[in-house]
Amino acid sequence: MNWRFLLLLLILGGILLLGARYFILSRLRSDEYHQCPHCKSFYRGEVTYCPHCGQVVARWSNRR
Repeated sequence: MNWRFLLLLLILGGILLLGARYFILSRLRSDEYHQCPHCKSFYRGEVTYCPHCGQVVARWSNRR
């Protein structure tokens, strides 16, 4: 392969990784989104159970 093509792929891959990292960090800093400690997925709002894995994510709940 041409070295310029490989360099272009490397640069575009780096930009994509930086964009994904910025997206994840912006969600972590947001008050609207929370991250499940069990499956590490994001959910919106104050819920008792994670909508993705079903584990308890509330700090305190009578339904445990």
